[in-house]
Amino acid sequence: MSAPAPPGRGGAGAMWLASVMEPPSIILAAWADSAYALAEVPLGVRFDVVRATECLGVRALDALANASVSLGPVLYCRPRQTVEFLVPVGTAATWEPLGGTVCAGRGGALLCPAPGGTRRGRTWLYPPVGDGVLTDAELLRAHLLRAYARGRS
Repeated sequence: MSAPAPPGRGGAGAMWLASVMEPPSIILAAWADSAYALAEVPLGVRFDVVRATECLGVRALDALANASVSLGPVLYCRPRQTVEFLVPVGTAATWEPLGGTVCAGRGGALLCPAPGGTRRGRTWLYPPVGDGVLTDAELLRAHLLRAYARGRS
């Protein structure tokens, strides 16, 4: 795995994530529960998520970071061995199938720790900082396609 980015501003990032649910205290309470400490953040409200296999996701993430483009929050899920990119709402409706990826939107949920935290094998590589920046889905797809092609050669 690539080294995680420095922790984000947990307060603003946590409030940004929590604000997708009414009331936000539902998500904040889930993070405060030491027995669970993960929250189910609804998708399709503020963002969708592209889940890529660890190999593809790490390659794409490294390429995006080296290209100095704006990256939105990125979550690593050890139990699923996936890298999860937060992308604009509507991406799930237009995502074309690509081996090793799936895109989820409205009706789905992102199971995540509070920004800057690690719980049950889930950790933020790029935590949300509250600014609303998301990874550009087309740019992400281009880098995932390159990573996929390299893996097949």
